[in-house]
Amino acid sequence: MTRRPSKVAAARGAAVVLALLLAAACGQKSNVRDSSAAPAAGDATAGGNPGGGPAGGSSAATGDTVATAGGAGAAAPAGASTGAAGPAAGSSSAATPGRATSPSGGTSPGASPGNSPASAAGPGSAAGRTPSSAAGASSGGAGGGGGKAAGPVPVPAPPPPGGGDRTGVTDTKIRIGIHAPITGAAPFPQNAFDKGKDVYWKMLAEKGGIFGRNVEVVFRDDQFNPSRAVQVCREMVEQEKVFVLLGAAGSEQITACARYANSMGVPYLSAGVNEDGLTGLSSYFATSQTYAQQSPVLVSYIANKLHKTKIAIVLNNTPALNETQQSVTREAQAAGLNIVRNSRIGKNASDSELLSEANALRASGAEVVYLLTSPVNFIKLATNAQAQAYSPIYMGPGITNGLNIVAEAGCPAIGSAKFLSPFPQLDVIDNLDPDYQKSYQKYNGGKGDDIGLAEWGLSKVIGSMLQAAGKDLSRQSLVAALESGREFGTNVYPLVSYSGSIRFGARSSHLLEADCSTRSYKTIAQFTNGF
Repeated sequence: MTRRPSKVAAARGAAVVLALLLAAACGQKSNVRDSSAAPAAGDATAGGNPGGGPAGGSSAATGDTVATAGGAGAAAPAGASTGAAGPAAGSSSAATPGRATSPSGGTSPGASPGNSPASAAGPGSAAGRTPSSAAGASSGGAGGGGGKAAGPVPVPAPPPPGGGDRTGVTDTKIRIGIHAPITGAAPFPQNAFDKGKDVYWKMLAEKGGIFGRNVEVVFRDDQFNPSRAVQVCREMVEQEKVFVLLGAAGSEQITACARYANSMGVPYLSAGVNEDGLTGLSSYFATSQTYAQQSPVLVSYIANKLHKTKIAIVLNNTPALNETQQSVTREAQAAGLNIVRNSRIGKNASDSELLSEANALRASGAEVVYLLTSPVNFIKLATNAQAQAYSPIYMGPGITNGLNIVAEAGCPAIGSAKFLSPFPQLDVIDNLDPDYQKSYQKYNGGKGDDIGLAEWGLSKVIGSMLQAAGKDLSRQSLVAALESGREFGTNVYPLVSYSGSIRFGARSSHLLEADCSTRSYKTIAQFTNGF
């Protein structure tokens, strides 16, 4: 029987990670302890450099769940980084002209058509499914193993008579599971993460919760490794009996867990990443734009706002990003841009590899570098380029590279880098949703940061969707509510809606720009779908 690490041992391990990261000049903090159980024999455990974003809420260092309830001292971690949905119980949100009120009660930006359709087979059900042992996980690229799950996957029990599958739901609570790449090369500060994880749920609990139920979160660190991700998702489904799974970041990890969840009839929501490998999964829903959906937005900004013509494209060398490379290449060519370099780098790129890439970019004469890699890779690449008196404009999709911790560590080398994000930055949040800073101040006694804002946004999307599923909550009623075409909006995350065939339903993103004079990101476009 594998023993969980003690708090002291976990803290020492986190300190070692921090020292290594600082030695690697990434400038980021790494105090997050691994709260998940040790991997089973035969599973890969070494994580690659995360390119992922703020993760979902973390529980205590032991990985135990924390319940959010109206009683004293009860609080649940909330996730972060994806999706859109309004508050469940009447929390106020500042209306912005041009944004329609969604049925969920929040305000949301006007939407335009053009979501990428995905073939799906209708609502997932726990009954009658025969899960595969590997859960269909994609194989990893550099730094990540394949998605093979350890041991056989048990066939799920049939739903209770007369109703849907209510695993993880009682009269007083709803249990959800979140996995995210906390350890690795791009962790975020433990203190900020802990403070922000339960702010929304505490506010909601004071308003009566979701039909009287409060949320309990189980969190696992997937170490940015698809094999590990499948393992921890299996733990949460089969041991912790969660109602729904959420993936915060990492295309390979999300694909692996989404396919496992689909085999078990468990609803799975994640940040928008790749579409290959996820299209056709009946229980999968992306809560922010996929990388491919963000390609035309970024290219239109380069062509119509920056008026640049020479572009380089640099992505992590993982099969999950092949379609992203094809998408941005196609969009750039259609816009008449000159692609002077199109390359891939390792998830665990060495210093010499990043130096070589910086040299090649400078030689190419690229004015803009489209970049999809981890914050550590980004900061090292930009630092190497600046040392050669080369300072292109860096742009890319996703959310991690638009966090303030990246600006703090990467300025001045990153210059006026611009990244899309499903949530805005702190400079505009009071106008979009004044409840965030008020609630953060109330429960934590201080001003909220952007990591807390990311967690707040995901909590709102979860709360709104669970509310839409109705009082008689089941996995089937949740999927039916999502497939109904209903629009979910919070005025923080983008408007999102789905149908029986559309699973990539986000309509817009925020565009963030680094301001190295303050070592932070600013919001330069809100709820945009093009320029």
